[in-house]
Amino acid sequence: MRSDRYVVAALLAVLFGLLVPGTASADRVGGLLVTPGESVDQVPVRLKTDKGCPQGATGYIATMKGHGLDNVVVVPTSDVLLSHTQGFVVPVANTFRDYADDNGTTLQGTYEITLSCIDAFSQQNFGDFTATVDIPSAGHYAAVGAAKGPARNTDPIIPPELGLSTPQNPPPSEQPPAGGQPPQEGQQPQGGQPDAEPADTAAPAADSGVHPFLYLGGGVVVLVVAAVVVAGVRRRASAATESTESETE
Repeated sequence: MRSDRYVVAALLAVLFGLLVPGTASADRVGGLLVTPGESVDQVPVRLKTDKGCPQGATGYIATMKGHGLDNVVVVPTSDVLLSHTQGFVVPVANTFRDYADDNGTTLQGTYEITLSCIDAFSQQNFGDFTATVDIPSAGHYAAVGAAKGPARNTDPIIPPELGLSTPQNPPPSEQPPAGGQPPQEGQQPQGGQPDAEPADTAAPAADSGVHPFLYLGGGVVVLVVAAVVVAGVRRRASAATESTESETE
């Protein structure tokens, strides 16, 4: 019976070790540069490793430990900008004051910030970068020693080699016309005519070819009618003359 308990306890211990990832118990491989190196505790903070993560690491995570903060995660697991060959910049998710408020405490004393190079799946730790931050007075912090960076953030988080920097040769802007006066609204540029519908030159030609025929046809009709009328008048006159001569005889 007792041996069965030992077996169950051993199995539970192994299972617990598999389910609970551990990022501690790793060697220190370098330091962190905290920027701004000294400021109020309500400003955004960046961490920069002094070299790349050891080979095998596929991600990183950062924690903060000190009065009221027990290894609080300040940078969630990520692989953004991770490098194995050179130092890289990691922004802290919130301000130091935010972490104190979330944990119901006030910042005091010294705090250790640890960035661990890990396997993002198994959470195996390949090495730590550390920095120490002191709280000299309420609402202020100051990084200690080599961890103290510049007074403010000056470098972009996204490095220029990723192709997201400002282009070297921006497209030229539109230049005003000669003389320095911009064209007024409705004014057409010189050397061209305003847009307009093309004149219909074929219509007059067609009319000039059709109207004379109409006039000529009308004249012919008038002449024919006149000839018919004259012929009718002559017949009537001739008939009247013959009738008069007959009565005289």
